[in-house]
Amino acid sequence: MSNIILIIIKNWNKMNFLERVLSNYVLAWTQMFNYKDKTSRVPFWHFFLLDGLIGGLISVLSNNGLANDPNDFYTISEGYNWSYIYSIPSFLVFVALLIRRLRDIGKENLFLWAFCSFIPFYNLYIFAQPSSEK
Repeated sequence: MSNIILIIIKNWNKMNFLERVLSNYVLAWTQMFNYKDKTSRVPFWHFFLLDGLIGGLISVLSNNGLANDPNDFYTISEGYNWSYIYSIPSFLVFVALLIRRLRDIGKENLFLWAFCSFIPFYNLYIFAQPSSEK
């Protein structure tokens, strides 16, 4: 895992935007159970946006009732909803990233702030904060 981090840091100036987004996305998945370090704004938002796009795409492409018939909310789908296979591990990565981001902006009570970060629009304000000097 540390080799991946060193390669990304070494080649950071040579990468274009898409390569940076993908490398930050892969870095977040490799640090799935890392709750000790810090994460700055750019890697957090790269994962947040790309994960939202991938999750939305998988949800739309999965065989669920809303994709088959948008007017019938209570249909039982005939296939398996593949979005759960991606969304559950992705949520675990997001929680680890969330705690590292809260630590980076200098929040002390991580459990309270992690709970507050699931409030819509307020979480955008929290995660847009610059890194603290602590």
